Amino acid sequence: MADGGKRKDAPGGGEQQNKKKKTGNAGKWKTTHQQTKMAIMKDSVPQAGDTGIWVTCARHQELKAGREVIELFNEYAEKIYGIKIEEPKAASTAEEEEDDIEAAIQKEVDAMNTKKTPAENENQIFTLMKMNVDCLLFVKTKAPIEPVEFVRRICLDAKEISRHDQMKCRYVNRFTPVTVMGKATETGIVEVAKETLSPFLDLSGKRITEAGEPNADRPDDENVEGEGDAPTPAPVAPKGDVAQPQDYKPLTYALRPTIRNHNKLKRDFIINEVAGLVNSDLHKVNLSSPDKVVLIDLYQSVCSMSVVDGDWDNLKKYNLFEIYNQAVKDSAAASAAPEKGDE
Repeated sequence: MADGGKRKDAPGGGEQQNKKKKTGNAGKWKTTHQQTKMAIMKDSVPQAGDTGIWVTCARHQELKAGREVIELFNEYAEKIYGIKIEEPKAASTAEEEEDDIEAAIQKEVDAMNTKKTPAENENQIFTLMKMNVDCLLFVKTKAPIEPVEFVRRICLDAKEISRHDQMKCRYVNRFTPVTVMGKATETGIVEVAKETLSPFLDLSGKRITEAGEPNADRPDDENVEGEGDAPTPAPVAPKGDVAQPQDYKPLTYALRPTIRNHNKLKRDFIINEVAGLVNSDLHKVNLSSPDKVVLIDLYQSVCSMSVVDGDWDNLKKYNLFEIYNQAVKDSAAASAAPEKGDE
């Protein structure tokens, strides 16, 4: 009878319950937000040869920033190039509630990235990619989009607003245009730099060897011929079909490297390699007010570069959010100035 009063163990025993508790979901269950991020990240890896625009955004707001930036880019594609892009209709809240989680996630991703058939993808000029770090997106572009001029036009227009309700984006921060993308290796950086810089700067630098690699230990007279004159043929021609100007203006320049998720090449090494390509007699480094700014971005296994105008700093380093805020402040100050004068 005493045994009859005891409470029996649950089926499988306490040991089995503990085993289930330890196992958990074995990584099979994820929240809707996690699944959406994974769906966007799938096949989202920039490759050598891509052109586009790096986009930073507010933390944990990648989805909203992605929608904003695609809408903005579509608007300016029509404004600058006359390309009208039809945006997919977003599903209503009621429709999304009826669908399962996977379908809802797919709709969200499709709405952002405008997934199309292979034939239609040939004409898709913007492809959104979510990187595997917070606050970073990449928008791959196709012709006729020219990333440097495209981004600069957006930033210049952003300076013209006078109220916060005129802001076109609330979660997007900085744009970094990409003219050339290659491999993030010692030789890859040199190749990307030559292709990117050659239209603007004389690349008869003092660190070019016969193999086309930087070498600070070689005597200057073994590496440079006719320094200061029209550029002589470099030992290794820049990769790609880049027209070589015959006369270079004595421009000043500054290098602005950014490194994310990459630990092989260090900042100082990158600066020395790229600067070593440039004819230092014709082009001087000017960090405060350069004529041209060379933007260098390393992300995992890729290296991208572009050359932008010297007003990059005045345009808040192409940080759209900061440009908006400054424009509103300037407008408010200009409106208040006459009132103070009347007093």
